[in-house]
Amino acid sequence: MGDNGTMSTVRILVIEHERGTGPRRFGGWLEEAGAEVVVARPYLGEEIPTDLGPQNGGAFDALIALGGSAGPSDDADNPWFPQVRELLGRSIAGEFPSLNICLGGEMLALAARAPISRRTHPQIGIYELQATSAGEADPVFGSLANRSLPSVLFHQEEMALPDGADLLVTGTDAPVQAFRVGSFAWGTQFHPETDAAQIANWLDGNDLALPAGKTVDSIVAEVRAADGALVDSGRSLARAFVEFLRAR
Repeated sequence: MGDNGTMSTVRILVIEHERGTGPRRFGGWLEEAGAEVVVARPYLGEEIPTDLGPQNGGAFDALIALGGSAGPSDDADNPWFPQVRELLGRSIAGEFPSLNICLGGEMLALAARAPISRRTHPQIGIYELQATSAGEADPVFGSLANRSLPSVLFHQEEMALPDGADLLVTGTDAPVQAFRVGSFAWGTQFHPETDAAQIANWLDGNDLALPAGKTVDSIVAEVRAADGALVDSGRSLARAFVEFLRAR
């Protein structure tokens, strides 16, 4: 609560790495839960704010690093990546919470010195995931416990679980689907923000080999068919993250 008894607003910095990979409806769900969302687009030359952590006088309560087509160490084509990994290292150290999606999760894993490998075959489309016992007890990912978790995957890089991290969501032959390292640095491999329209855009001109038995149309159709469950879990995750930030 604020000094006047009103609910305090939390400010979240979101880093968008490339065009077409914005926070989309996840950003809307964060705002619906009472957050102010500020998007930095370094690929357009925008500076990434570094003043995170309100306890230290920072302007932002938390960080979200989004997905993208690059690998988490592709610094030559993405010269802001070292700065993002440095921010994620600060989150691991406990300066401020972060929630990092796909490429962002891989960057968090790399900041925690976990290896990243390239899969022979990418995972694209809807895959069934499940919360672990650690996930059920987690203050944010506990919101996904005791429910079906059809989720969108769109990746070829794969992360290992960092030493000392808690595995929160698992499933498929890429078992690290969400983890927490430190007290409040979270990473996901799955995409809680996306929808069928965005997946169709990502598949347009994409040069990744599709998973066996899948086509562009079938992938878009399976994402569209799962949309009700995707909205339910994505909105719950966004709300839980904002509630966690507000409780701090």
